[in-house]
Amino acid sequence: MLASGSGGNATYVKIGNTNILIDAGISLRQITSRLSQLDKTLDGIDHIFLTHEHGDHIAGLLTIQKKYGSVVHMTMGTYKNLPIRISDNLDMRKVNYLNYLEPVVLDGFSVLPFMTYHDALEPCGYRFTESGKSLVYMTDTGYYPRTGYDWIRNADIVVIESNHEPEMLLESERPWLTKKRILDDQGHLSNEDSAFLLASIIGERTKKIVLAHLSQECNTEECALTTHRDILGKNGFFRRSGNHCAKQDEPIGVICI
Repeated sequence: MLASGSGGNATYVKIGNTNILIDAGISLRQITSRLSQLDKTLDGIDHIFLTHEHGDHIAGLLTIQKKYGSVVHMTMGTYKNLPIRISDNLDMRKVNYLNYLEPVVLDGFSVLPFMTYHDALEPCGYRFTESGKSLVYMTDTGYYPRTGYDWIRNADIVVIESNHEPEMLLESERPWLTKKRILDDQGHLSNEDSAFLLASIIGERTKKIVLAHLSQECNTEECALTTHRDILGKNGFFRRSGNHCAKQDEPIGVICI
């Protein structure tokens, strides 16, 4: 994970020889720089999977597609809500529209888009599966219904939003409408909401959890990890797994399945 938060989001995934970017919310220069901090070089981006159309998820999209000819995968709603300067300049020959729960089959792996709940038009999360191993990626959602648990259950790695601590949010100097938006069902998951959701979907296969999209003003890594440890610790998960917090301005280490 190269960047995570309201300042920009980008996650680099490599499956075999295929290079994938989940969201393109930072510049190509930043992506290259942050990969180099992990002793990795960028030898192309074959596919870009967008979660939704907000600026912190699409800022680098045009530059990356132009340079690498990447196929951009997104829902029709995400495309329709893109800024005109982006939608008018995409290479539409390299755009693939997604439908919820209809998997995209690529070179030896599949990607399942599933609905998330955010103040965007048709936002989604993803489950990447290759040779029985899977990564679930879900950020920017105000809640997640029990009816969808089977689509995200028992993944090897789970990247999940843990955006804010409600008390810190309510005591912040943010405008009330902003606070209301974040707390809404189409806003962002709190630490506690995130932890209770995880407690329902992790399984024996789950090896790693990455807490994502932490608010720099209304959360801390310590607060997020403590809440998850308190709730998930009851089922012993924290004794057998590795857990990380994604950061806004620096990459986290490489995670391999």
